Amino acid sequence: MARHKNRHHGQPETAVEDRVRVLEGRVSVLEEALRVLTHGLEDLPAAEPGRHQASSAARQAHDLLLAEPQPGPGAAAENG
Repeated sequence: MARHKNRHHGQPETAVEDRVRVLEGRVSVLEEALRVLTHGLEDLPAAEPGRHQASSAARQAHDLLLAEPQPGPGAAAENG
């Protein structure tokens, strides 16, 4: 793949593509965390009384977000 300079930031296009892939992955994790939270906050008629569905969902969402690697600034550019 040819490397062209990104006219806005002076980065090679491959570095920009790498950053887009990283962002897409992070958005997917956020989407899953929101899905878990939404499900946990729904008032489902089948839910057992006294069940801590919302707090369990919040814990699961938090765990999903903690499991996502947090690259430092410029990490995607260093990998390209």
